[in-house]
Amino acid sequence: MPRIRPADLRDMPAITEIYADAVATSRATWDEIAPDTAAMTATYAARTVAGYPYLVAETHNGNVVGYACGSAFHPQTGWRYTLEDSIYIAKDAQRQGIGGKLLIALIEDAASRGFRQMVAGISMPGGDGSIAFHKSLGFHKVGEFPNTGWKNGQWLSAVYLQRALGKGTQAPPE
Repeated sequence: MPRIRPADLRDMPAITEIYADAVATSRATWDEIAPDTAAMTATYAARTVAGYPYLVAETHNGNVVGYACGSAFHPQTGWRYTLEDSIYIAKDAQRQGIGGKLLIALIEDAASRGFRQMVAGISMPGGDGSIAFHKSLGFHKVGEFPNTGWKNGQWLSAVYLQRALGKGTQAPPE
């Protein structure tokens, strides 16, 4: 089983390749053109400088086979304790438990940084497995935006799930 660790700049080519495959072959992202390594590096830098977690799953021989990161759910400061998760796994490493390890680590890392809520946006149709996966880790459905995205000649809907982190709403943030 791959180990989970913080991402760094040397991981950007592998992360770019994993994401590019998702852009080309899935509805998991609504990007239609895959960003290059420079753009992915800029995104990584912006997220980590802003205090969001960014993790990779690495095999024993150093190959990055997946990544998970947090990002702003909305840019206004009132949302600063809420983040959105993103998880992408290389095609040949899917369905091996790596996504679960990454999401558990992302939840723990985000909570340790003081985040109180995590939101997951799941693309439909085709996201039933992602919904079940998130629910298995404590997320619950909070809403849906029907037919709000367009990719590959098809209207897509976004289902949103949410999970409390740390003390959630039991106490004000520090």
